[in-house]
Amino acid sequence: MAVSGVNYVQGLDSGEYDFTHVVSTVTASGSTTLYSCPTGRRLRLRWIYALNDPGSTATPLIKVFLGAEEKFRVYAVSKRQFVTGPVNGDLIIDLSEAASVAVTALLEEV
Repeated sequence: MAVSGVNYVQGLDSGEYDFTHVVSTVTASGSTTLYSCPTGRRLRLRWIYALNDPGSTATPLIKVFLGAEEKFRVYAVSKRQFVTGPVNGDLIIDLSEAASVAVTALLEEV
């Protein structure tokens, strides 16, 4: 398929696709499942944003998992990257301490 005179590759251009939006505020320390993957499928993370409340004194380490696979370990993240998890791997956010962390993710089930 050609788009504007160039070869189009589905995995590289996400502008015309409808994704699952996950919007949440994670407050508990430890692991919080934000999205459960349907049986037999994989989650593909296209974009994630996670930021601690700037008015808070807590600064938790934020870990982003697809299933048991840790994908990011940060204090704040805004990342557009094509990342695919394992079969049946849920989207999980793990905080090192209780805080208020805003999370937004764009996902595909593949």
